[in-house]
Amino acid sequence: MFDLKTILEYGLAFLTLFATVFFLLIFLENKDRVRESPKAPKKLPSLTILIPAFNEEKTIAATIKSALAAKWPGARKNVIIIDDGSKDNTLKIAKSYAKQGVLVLHQKNGGKGRALNHGLEHADTEMVATMDSDSYMENDALLKLVGYFRDPQVAAVTPLMKVWQPKNTLQKFQRIEYLLTVFSRKLLSFINSINVTPGPLSMFRKSVFDHVGGYDERNILEDQEMAMRIQAHQYKIESSMDAVVYTSVPESLSDLIGQRVRWHRGGIRNILKHYYLVSPIYGDFGILVMPLAIVSILALFVVFGLALYSLLSGAPNVLIAYGVQGLVFGLTPLHVLSAIILISTIVWSYVGIRQLQGETLSAPFLALYLILYAPLITLFWIVTAFKEITREKLRW
Repeated sequence: MFDLKTILEYGLAFLTLFATVFFLLIFLENKDRVRESPKAPKKLPSLTILIPAFNEEKTIAATIKSALAAKWPGARKNVIIIDDGSKDNTLKIAKSYAKQGVLVLHQKNGGKGRALNHGLEHADTEMVATMDSDSYMENDALLKLVGYFRDPQVAAVTPLMKVWQPKNTLQKFQRIEYLLTVFSRKLLSFINSINVTPGPLSMFRKSVFDHVGGYDERNILEDQEMAMRIQAHQYKIESSMDAVVYTSVPESLSDLIGQRVRWHRGGIRNILKHYYLVSPIYGDFGILVMPLAIVSILALFVVFGLALYSLLSGAPNVLIAYGVQGLVFGLTPLHVLSAIILISTIVWSYVGIRQLQGETLSAPFLALYLILYAPLITLFWIVTAFKEITREKLRW
């Protein structure tokens, strides 16, 4: 008979294989379309770029320059900075670009959602792009996004998001994570199941905000909440594999934990707010993607529980001993399954990154990422659970 521990282990293995095969099938069915990039229309629509900012004096100038330099020939392009009550020189620096046509708005500190809504009130264009104030897009990024809007059902388009100048090992690990996320998001676009319009850069059809409403001003993960609301109204969200934007990422482990805990706590609230999306009404998004996301979160806690059980079971080197026993006395099915999962994950991740033009990665470093960085995801969720249980105030 199987005990609970064995059932959970095989359950986790099945979940991992299911997710891998799920994405693999989507890839195989659409492999000729992964790198497709629809051309921008000859006559471009008018566009407003919204950049909310709070205490970003070190990066805001470069972000504004990036927005001003973005190609948008023959059509109106407005740049609006919304200062969210900064206490440093962010507002002063932003105002220095007023002579170049940048509109600078100022409000009392009310959060990113309120700042974006403030900007939307001043946007009188057909399209809207949003940028974080520590992001920098390549000058042809907007032209590579706008072609997707030929389909009238497309509400938003997401970019190829890369890490800006990764220096230490932790940032290089995040580089891999971001690239894999972009690849996964592209695959999800083929089944209309993208669940986030990233803050560093996203483009929207302005009229969509009239239908789905503005940003939730009390939401700490407003870019995900907006995407889920777009899904609720059954619009499409597309993903570009060549519209490049760079974003700054945490340098230290403590900053990374703080960032991810904010994201996860915001994500929990978004799931609770939009629980109704788990429904056949919303196609693959409601039948597969939303349920899989929820089950995956629960699975991380099962992984933590199994690891803790093993460590407390009496043998100080129980994990190593378990592996040695498998080699000496014969491999169990779980050993074989685990090896298959590890190898397939490495191969699949390598293939995914190879789909991104100009990106290279060594297999050994990818294996190191999976071994050392991936377990941190469980840590992020454990800290998240602790803060939720203790009802710590949610803040940026």
